[in-house]
Amino acid sequence: MKILLIRFSSLGDVVFTLPLAQALKGSGAEVAWAVEAPFAPLVEGAPFVDAVLPVRTRVWRHALFAERTRREVRGFLSAARAFAPDVVVDAQGLWKSVWAAFLVPAARKVGFGPGTATERINCLATREWVDARDRPHAVDRGLALAERVTGRDGFGRLPDVAHLVRQRDEIVDGWLDRRGPHPFGLLQPWSSRPAKEWAPGSVTEVGRALLDRGIEPVVKWGPSERERATALVAGSGGTLTLAPAAGVAATARLASRAALCIGTDSGPTHLAAAAAAPTLALFGPTDPARFGPVGPRVAALAGRSADYNPWREGPLPNTDEILRATLPLLA
Repeated sequence: MKILLIRFSSLGDVVFTLPLAQALKGSGAEVAWAVEAPFAPLVEGAPFVDAVLPVRTRVWRHALFAERTRREVRGFLSAARAFAPDVVVDAQGLWKSVWAAFLVPAARKVGFGPGTATERINCLATREWVDARDRPHAVDRGLALAERVTGRDGFGRLPDVAHLVRQRDEIVDGWLDRRGPHPFGLLQPWSSRPAKEWAPGSVTEVGRALLDRGIEPVVKWGPSERERATALVAGSGGTLTLAPAAGVAATARLASRAALCIGTDSGPTHLAAAAAAPTLALFGPTDPARFGPVGPRVAALAGRSADYNPWREGPLPNTDEILRATLPLLA
């Protein structure tokens, strides 16, 4: 059986979909994954993914009628049809994936039903609907799709990123070699939504507390965050250190060597948890019951609605709460 898995984005959601791909592959299927090109390194080389079909919907939607867009869409559809799936599994549940699920031929098309899909229009492209309203977490909702496709249950829910942890990276490995055995904590303050971000003052305070425990606090950043990360480190009075540049795959390898990771509800935090780093995820406007980190040593800490100092704390848990939740992870 050949299965085309559609989960384009985002980074954290792709991490949460890894157990679904593992379950489908474990049933004996050949699995191809359609994913946004920037996140393709997450699944390339995974033993449970046989083919990766990149898309660039985030680029295409800004130039819908451009020749390059038409050419790239045709190329994706040609590759997907050449794969000739028996089953299309749409784990995205959004308008952005409905076209792919509709246009790729398959005998079975499985997706979330109206009560579970984030955007109901997505249901127009599938014929077998899965209702997973009783499963709040994104990982478990994905596994409900696997149960429908395979007729089995009891699948593991831990995302497997061992292929990323094993993958050497010149920049990250050079940084790790230079620092030697001294432990470091990876701090991830950023997010795609400002309301989910960790206030700079609190980051510095937590970093200072880690230094007192012999753990160097290192600020993780992505391509669009370097300037902010540099400013945060510069304003910390020598408390914080800037992490090395790390792409999607290298982030897992870096996190796997950390003594601790503390971060917002964001892709790098969830990737760190999957890489087996002791991980504390900080939640404000999002629900940890649905998006909590999944890993062997993780904790989720919800924010509060009380008045707060937006520079020192923000809407996420305050510094004292973070430090109290951190101690069990360091034990």
